[in-house]
Amino acid sequence: MWARTWIRFKPFQGVEQVCSFHCLADWSIKTGQTPTDIMLAVYHTPEKMIPADKAFVVLGSTAAGTMSPVSKIVFDDKTKAVEFAEHCGGDVVDFQGALAAAKSSVLKENKMVKARQLKKGKIVEPSETDRCPVCNMFPARYPYGKCQIQIKSGKTFHFCSTQCLFAFMGKQSLYVDTPVEPFLIWVVDRNSGMWTSGRTAFYVIGSSKVFGPMGYEAFPFNSIAESSAFAAENGGTAVGYGEVSVEKIVPGWRYPPKVLKTTE
Repeated sequence: MWARTWIRFKPFQGVEQVCSFHCLADWSIKTGQTPTDIMLAVYHTPEKMIPADKAFVVLGSTAAGTMSPVSKIVFDDKTKAVEFAEHCGGDVVDFQGALAAAKSSVLKENKMVKARQLKKGKIVEPSETDRCPVCNMFPARYPYGKCQIQIKSGKTFHFCSTQCLFAFMGKQSLYVDTPVEPFLIWVVDRNSGMWTSGRTAFYVIGSSKVFGPMGYEAFPFNSIAESSAFAAENGGTAVGYGEVSVEKIVPGWRYPPKVLKTTE
């Protein structure tokens, strides 16, 4: 679906490709790193990918953007880029110029993206009657604790806390009859209160000064810088999604032998 604006780079924190300059900028801000070995899809021949330093990018043409209202169209030839800009508008810049433009607008655009995802149902706010399948509490009552898993069928599992989310992920058979494959995972950024991807969030685990709805939590943040600052003030360690488990969140965690399973 996004082949024309696809970007690949050297894997970092489990991520190695994104759909757009917007997401590349967002990932760079999240991690505090500049991705390396970047390859860009050529807009009119998306099966062809070229090194970023060989690209010419038309910034702000009338072509639709991916994740951003300001499109960034990649060419492997400057003449073609100039011709496209003459017909469709925009300025021809190099890769660094396009990435800088994306970084300058990504935070504002993220608010628009999240509003659109909520409207389309890619993120679903818990209702007053939704219950956490792990502890049976009401996620809607915990605006900074709530998190969710969506599966491809569209069903959403709401959780009151990251402790319950990762407990569910660790041993689904305790809570549902048929294990599910998470399609989308959403958590709430501790600082802004905005939904953010659970897979690309950074978490603080091991804090003994701050607690969540279930006590010990993996507190989510949109960036490594924010999570590191929270850990420095409140104790704990800032880690990526792949480093989190309920056993690391809760000292001495043990699964109960049996729980009342949620109804599918």
